[in-house]
Amino acid sequence: MYDDPSEDLLPMLIEDIERGDELFAIVERTCHASGQTYPQVIKNGSGGWTIERRDGGADADYSVDVDSLRGAHAILTTWAFEIPHVLPTEWTRVEF
Repeated sequence: MYDDPSEDLLPMLIEDIERGDELFAIVERTCHASGQTYPQVIKNGSGGWTIERRDGGADADYSVDVDSLRGAHAILTTWAFEIPHVLPTEWTRVEF
C-alpha cells in the first residue's frame, strides 16, 4: 500500500500485474467518506486490461476495457489526479 502514489508509481503497479507479481491494483480516494470511491485494474483474459471504477457505492460501478498497459495507466492517472479525460472511454455500468 502506498499513501499518495505519484504519477510515476502507477505504471510500476500495473507492470507488477503484467509480470504476474500482483493480480490487481486499486487506487482509492481516502478523502471520500464512503470509502467506496476508487478504480481498480486487472489483466483480462483477452490480453487487455479491465478498469472498474466505483463512485461511492455498489450502485455506482462502471467498467471499461482497454488494449494496452499505457491505456490502463492513462485512465488510472486521469482519475487519480483528477485530470480531464484524455482518452475516449465509454464506461459500462456493472450490475451485481
